[in-house]
Amino acid sequence: MEQANKLMHDVSTAESHTAQLESDVKTVYNDLQTIDNDLAISQTINNDLKQLDNALNEAVELLEVVSIIPEIGTEASELKNVISTFKKPVDEALVVSNKVESVVGPIRNAIGKVEPKIKQIDTILLKLMNAENQFASTLGSAIQCIDSLPNSTIKSNLDHELDTAAADVDPAVLKFDAQQVAILNAINKASEEAEDVKHLVMGLTSLQNQINAVMNVLNPLISSLNAVKNVLSHTIRVPYGGYPKVCYKHVLGVKVPYPCGWHTVYFSFSVEQIIKGGLHVIGPVMDLLNKAMNAVLQPVLKALHLNINLPQIPGLSILSDLVNELTSFEGEIITPIDNLVNSLNVFDDMFTSVENFINEIEKINKACGIASS
Repeated sequence: MEQANKLMHDVSTAESHTAQLESDVKTVYNDLQTIDNDLAISQTINNDLKQLDNALNEAVELLEVVSIIPEIGTEASELKNVISTFKKPVDEALVVSNKVESVVGPIRNAIGKVEPKIKQIDTILLKLMNAENQFASTLGSAIQCIDSLPNSTIKSNLDHELDTAAADVDPAVLKFDAQQVAILNAINKASEEAEDVKHLVMGLTSLQNQINAVMNVLNPLISSLNAVKNVLSHTIRVPYGGYPKVCYKHVLGVKVPYPCGWHTVYFSFSVEQIIKGGLHVIGPVMDLLNKAMNAVLQPVLKALHLNINLPQIPGLSILSDLVNELTSFEGEIITPIDNLVNSLNVFDDMFTSVENFINEIEKINKACGIASS
């Protein structure tokens, strides 16, 4: 029963490959679901990066404005340079994030279309696995039954009949398994690619948290800087003198002037003008201006904290890796699945061959059972 034993080995090998293929297809399906769900956050990341970029621009502009204040000028300029440097990788990441967004929509659509196909594949593979197991069981029973017979013409005939049937079907099994292994290799590669993409996409949540951490530092800074900026446009008015106010009345038809009060004269300057100087006012007036200015400026300066540390955003590199993976996503992951769907006739043909062989072996089994009784 050399041919029958060879067939048993070949069927067992094919069944193990079918089981592996079914397992890998399920893994790809689960990974695709994770990718589809987690890719929804990419739009949020894109919006968050835009908000962060705008916040960094605003902070730089505000620091430039408030740097005219002597008490904080140096510190404000230094922080402005730090934020400008911090902003460069954010700008680059935003460009990459825009690229990610350009491919996310089509990819999620492709995943939505391929998921029903994977379920169809899984159903067929499970049906074939059951048939292959029944195939091996039926063949094994036939081999065992014939081996148990005493040497006789009947045993020789059954042995020959089984080997002939096995020799007829074995080439189809080998051909099918070769095609199956090629498909398995492609799905293995797709599974590896999907796993890589899944881990990158899952990292988007961490990136979002990192961006939020920076915004939590920037928002209070921007709020305080805006308060200082508003004070810079505040108008300070101080009196510097005056003159009698003259009124008129008619006496015997004559217009006669008379004092009727005092007209106070004020100097009016914005806080920014006072800080920049060059107002050409006398010392006592300048003292009054400085005193009035400090009354409104110092409270907001005390609330301003420029000694900040912006958290780093190491997750920005994920976007570059992700856009590279997503660019080849369809070719590396979706196409192998579509190819497998297009090859389902191979599995259907094998299933038909298995069922026919099982019927044939069951006849041999039945004859063997009669012979052994």
